Amino acid sequence: MSNVTLQSLKTFINQRLAVAVDEISALLETTISNYEEEINRQRKMLEDERSEFLISKADMQHAVRFRVIIDHDIRKITFQNGIPSSVEDLTKVLKQAFSITTDIGVQYKDADFDDFFTLTTTTDLKDKDTLKVVHVPPGIVITTVPQERNPDTSDVPSADAPLSVDSQDTVIPIPPATERQSLWPAIFPIPSFSYNTEMALRQGNEKFLKDGTLLTSPCVKSDILERLAEAMFSYTAYPNDPQRAAVAQSLIEKHPCLREPGSHNGCYGWQQSLKYKCGNYRNKLKAHGNPELLINTLKHKQDGDRKPAKNIKKPRKSEVNYLPPHPAGETEDSLESMRLELIAANKTKGNGQMINDMMSRTYSCRRREVVGQSMQVAEFKERWPALFDPLQINEEFRRCNTIPLESTFFSQLDRHTPKLLELFSSKGGAVGQRMKSLFAELIQDPGASVVKKRDVTLRCLVEYLGESVQELVSDYYRAAEDEVHQELRAQSMRIYVCHKPDAVGIIIDGTPVLTGVGNVSRACCLLLGLTYALNLDYPPKLARTFEVFQRLFVGLDMLQPKPTSKYISLKNKLLA
Repeated sequence: MSNVTLQSLKTFINQRLAVAVDEISALLETTISNYEEEINRQRKMLEDERSEFLISKADMQHAVRFRVIIDHDIRKITFQNGIPSSVEDLTKVLKQAFSITTDIGVQYKDADFDDFFTLTTTTDLKDKDTLKVVHVPPGIVITTVPQERNPDTSDVPSADAPLSVDSQDTVIPIPPATERQSLWPAIFPIPSFSYNTEMALRQGNEKFLKDGTLLTSPCVKSDILERLAEAMFSYTAYPNDPQRAAVAQSLIEKHPCLREPGSHNGCYGWQQSLKYKCGNYRNKLKAHGNPELLINTLKHKQDGDRKPAKNIKKPRKSEVNYLPPHPAGETEDSLESMRLELIAANKTKGNGQMINDMMSRTYSCRRREVVGQSMQVAEFKERWPALFDPLQINEEFRRCNTIPLESTFFSQLDRHTPKLLELFSSKGGAVGQRMKSLFAELIQDPGASVVKKRDVTLRCLVEYLGESVQELVSDYYRAAEDEVHQELRAQSMRIYVCHKPDAVGIIIDGTPVLTGVGNVSRACCLLLGLTYALNLDYPPKLARTFEVFQRLFVGLDMLQPKPTSKYISLKNKLLA
């Protein structure tokens, strides 16, 4: 091979090597650049999280705590950002934190006089003060009506008159300690853990602040899950997915060192762990004879339902005290004796307070009958005649859900009535035509009473939701009430209205359960209360209507089952 050829080959190889070196250098530079960018991005994310935690920690240094008295319940609340600037802001936070749907006032305990005074400015408050929540009743009349006469419109709740209640009927007994005392909170309060766990969490949060290190101790996790399951059970025995998600979110917000780096929301693993821990916690309580859990064991199921996942009996309408234990010191025999005393007391006038006390003591006994035995309404009415009275329906609803029925229902109905009437008037098509015929009553009478507006609003609401008002209310003209009872014997659930003579009542399973109700709106409210008192399913043809009654008018909404599209659409329009 000639020297020229060798020289050419050498030159070619050098050129290729030079090109390869350049390409490798460029690739290395690009890789290093990308790596540096990723490092900077990760560093920035860590700095942002540290900044948020620093801000949170700085805010905690200004946190104030209050002892809050709500009826017979004593709670604690912490304001991380200091005392609210106004009484209105403070009231709003209290209502949200403790799931209060009615109007309230706030009192504070003055150190000089050792007594409660109405709070007019938050400047009077300091850390660890005691606040008292005072329920402000809406302008609704509740008049005790003798059973031998039919009430007129003045005998039913009205939004433009002061509250008037018989003194014997205002005494509300303290609920037994075995019953739950409050609804699921809007913001779940994370409880305190064991001393060791609290120390580990404090150190973990500090390390997270310094370098973003997460806490992954199995012992700490086990204690946290056990305590959270116990706290969740104080609100419900069967927490659903949205509730478990809310608890997990509150946990990582209070203790950011517990975040999960591989989770899409930082707490999905906690949600799943809570699901299984709550199941294990139920098994522990089941061994101690908790009736709400025992009823779903194979031993206590009926012959045709003896499968683990068949016909599970649990709250489906956001009930708080679905199946509580008997009060301390009471047995099946003692409560049965009290039931017989109730029947005798109900036949005598002037026993309102005694009846209310005994009805409160025997609540657990009635729940076992309506939940466990699925007793017929007629038979149940014979056993518990005192329940089928407007006052006791209200009290039973309070026992079941911890909130008042009529005052809550009508305050929310009146609040939304102007917007509802506006929506109804703009509705077109066949539904709009049917509602206009109902609207005619208000058009002909511009000065219609509050009761009349409520009745028309509820009738139109049924049609607006795509259901038939005839499935809820049956109107009769010049028909005796006894004849109406006979005609409706085949109906499972119906409100009847007799015109000339006027009479309004409720039929369930063909049995007249309430008469002399007064008007349609009050009948709708009491019918909702009866579905809770008797553990009844909503009528399939009126499911949307009762969903609005439950979620919108009395505020019982635990997000599962998920709201229907009709309800979501209506709520969005009302809040727009």
